[in-house]
Amino acid sequence: MTRKTILFRFIALCLITSFSSTILPLKVLAQDSAYTATRSRLLQLLKSRTIDNAFTLSLDRFYIKSCDSLLKTGLTIENRPIKVVLTRLFDMTQQKLNTAAITVLRVPTVNNYFLQTLKNYKKQPIIPLYRQIGLTQSAILDFAFDGTALGDSISNIVGIREMLNAPYLISTRIAQPRYAPFRDTLLYFLANEQPAILTQKLTENDPMLTELVKKTGNRTVIAVSQTAKDIYYNETLPFGIAISEKRTTAAEIKKLALEPELYYKAFVDEVIRLRTDKDFEVKNYLVKPIAEINKTLANKYYISEVNALHESPDNVRFKILNNRTPRELYFLLVGGTGELYTSSFLYIYKKFIRDTEKEGLDNFLAGIDYYQFDQFISNISGYGLVDDFGQHMKEENVARLIGNSISRLTSSQLTDNEIILHSMTLSDVLYSIRNRPVIRDLLLRQIDNIKTPKLGIDVLLQRLYAGFRGVLLDKNEYRSAANYDVLAVNRLKRNNAIVQVCFFYDDEDGTNSFNNSTATYPATAWDKKDLGNYIMYVSKKGNNMRVYMNKPLTKVGCDTAQNEMLSAIRHEGYEPTSFIHRGHSYYLTQSLSKITPSAQFVFLGSCGGYNEVLELFRLNPDVNIIATRNIGSSQVNDPLLQYINNELVNNKDIVWDAAWKSFETKYQSKLSKDLFSSYIPPNRYIGIKFIRKIFNY
Repeated sequence: MTRKTILFRFIALCLITSFSSTILPLKVLAQDSAYTATRSRLLQLLKSRTIDNAFTLSLDRFYIKSCDSLLKTGLTIENRPIKVVLTRLFDMTQQKLNTAAITVLRVPTVNNYFLQTLKNYKKQPIIPLYRQIGLTQSAILDFAFDGTALGDSISNIVGIREMLNAPYLISTRIAQPRYAPFRDTLLYFLANEQPAILTQKLTENDPMLTELVKKTGNRTVIAVSQTAKDIYYNETLPFGIAISEKRTTAAEIKKLALEPELYYKAFVDEVIRLRTDKDFEVKNYLVKPIAEINKTLANKYYISEVNALHESPDNVRFKILNNRTPRELYFLLVGGTGELYTSSFLYIYKKFIRDTEKEGLDNFLAGIDYYQFDQFISNISGYGLVDDFGQHMKEENVARLIGNSISRLTSSQLTDNEIILHSMTLSDVLYSIRNRPVIRDLLLRQIDNIKTPKLGIDVLLQRLYAGFRGVLLDKNEYRSAANYDVLAVNRLKRNNAIVQVCFFYDDEDGTNSFNNSTATYPATAWDKKDLGNYIMYVSKKGNNMRVYMNKPLTKVGCDTAQNEMLSAIRHEGYEPTSFIHRGHSYYLTQSLSKITPSAQFVFLGSCGGYNEVLELFRLNPDVNIIATRNIGSSQVNDPLLQYINNELVNNKDIVWDAAWKSFETKYQSKLSKDLFSSYIPPNRYIGIKFIRKIFNY
């Protein structure tokens, strides 16, 4: 070997050594940088709003002390450094927080389960642990460990639980090999929760599902698969078990469906028969689909007619209800959500209470096995009837039933959103009966007796249950809140202007609403500018107020027209602080997607439940919202919005109690009084005030 060759090799070796010593630290530094940056971003987000000292301490304990300890051990998960696993944990936690899929109060629980996973996964199966973990929490952990054998095990558990929670996913996932051992169970859940999807797949001769149905012995699957997809599908489906037991035939049900009153009675009786059956499968046959079918039937057979006869005397308007059984009346009350006028709901409720007096309300509810009681109590709570309802039952039964609803919040199959929405409704219910000493004390004991291993580490549940106690003990003042009692003019001003955006939609109702709305802007007070796909009104005196409305039925369509309008507002340097939704509830999602955190006042103008209110609250906890329990009407919408805008132009704050008293006096006709009674002012959302307290906004 020549000296030249030796020299070249020596130089190459030096270069390789130098290169390696440079690259390896760079890789480590990159990991350090990602870890530190991701942790810092997450901690900044988590600490952007103070919950309490204990919450802050729990964050520091995990993200500083626990994480630093894990790094010092040099722990690896199947050759993956713990630093990488933690970085993935931080990253997915932040993603879920940003999309509101998880709340900040659940983050310490995620962290606790992460540590439990590390501690136990080599010692025992992880399935028992992950059964306790909420859906969104387990999805975060799934991402953290993804790519490892442990991650695969978690992924299988998470995938199955996601499908059980959202069965429509089953039809697209069931063919995956990893779910082969669970296919019969998944098939059952698909049939029981989404029968129409299974029927459609069988109609299309889906090979996997068709073969599974042939082999199954499950009664629900067989009943659903044998129900023909024709115009009587919804009417026949609830009788699937009865048909399979040969208690009736599909032909008899279709014939019965031609006589609505007879069919509805048979439908109600069959649903209760299913509910009270001792066989678990029969008892749970198509629970959710049947509840949706009841909404359709109740409106189709009874509610639409009662609403249409609104101006008629009660003996004419409610004649169709004369021979309805208490069971049928109860089904109308739980199925009429968002459809019954206030007067209609109150009439049916009072008739139901009268008609159950002889049997006793306790016996009646026990006889139907408390079918859809949570929905029933939620509906009557919206009309302030919980206390009245409690007077017709034994107090211990009232407390037990409400207590059961509270206990169900511990279910690991509930998402964070579902828990919060149920809690908002429950806070309304508890507020209504807090002055009933016997019920109150029984409920306090039930709350104290809720025992579950995860309660000790679940900050969300801890604060919710403490909040329920606070409501029952009247510790917090929920009747008044400065943020919602008064809408100050100055809150709405941006760049010396008040900008309001109105969303209209492409149907007959949208056109009528648009025409009715424009009629409330007289030329003496407002300048009108036609800007193609939208119009703008500018106040001639007082505060500078600009009202933008997209035109319905334009060539480009309402969505494009709305986006064009919003873009123009931004280009002009303005910021909307008032958003008005004028359309049916099924358009509400589109409107909500365009509302920004700058919103100070939002008018939903259609059936707006806590689901929509919570979404707006997350954008801005101080936002003032007006919604209605039922269908919005231009008879109320236009005068109410005209009043609000005139007050704002004249630089007057909106005092909601005073405004509501004014309108209650103004509306004199039977219909207008009834319609307005369904509208809820911003300061009467007990659930929002409750959740604000829980999250310390």
